[in-house]
Amino acid sequence: MIARERTAVFLMANRGRELCDRCLARALGIDPSTGYRAAEKVARTDAFIRRYGDCSDCGASRLVTRAA
Repeated sequence: MIARERTAVFLMANRGRELCDRCLARALGIDPSTGYRAAEKVARTDAFIRRYGDCSDCGASRLVTRAA
C-alpha cells in the first residue's frame, strides 16, 4: 500500500482527529516529507479536509488534515 492509501485509511479510522503532517508521518512510520505529499493528495478529494488548526496529537497550530 502506498503512502497516500495508508494516509487515507489511517485518517478514516481516526475520524475526528486533525493531524499535522509531522504527527501523521510519525503515526504511519514514514518520512515527514512523504507525509506532507500524501496529505496534500488525499485532501484533493471530498472525503478529507485540510486547513489550519491545532493538531490533535502535538497541539501545535499548523496545517492539519482530517476525514470529512
